[in-house]
Amino acid sequence: MAKIKVKLFGVFRVDTHVAEIDVEAEKLKDVFNALGDKLGREKMDSGLTFSDALVYINGEPCAKKSRKLNDGDELWLLSPASGG
Repeated sequence: MAKIKVKLFGVFRVDTHVAEIDVEAEKLKDVFNALGDKLGREKMDSGLTFSDALVYINGEPCAKKSRKLNDGDELWLLSPASGG
């Protein structure tokens, strides 16, 4: 398991009341379960899912849930922009 830092932005930060959190995960798809374990499932039910997020790893966009994570990676989860 890799120890990574997850930074939340936009609606995700507002809904969870968390700016950043350290988690352990092997692959990107495992991050959301790890967040649920740390933050509580009720906060995860607010819409924080891989398909609902813009995901960046170490400043680079990432769309592969199977991406292997390494110790020290920094993961950004951004809510998609919307407006009217």
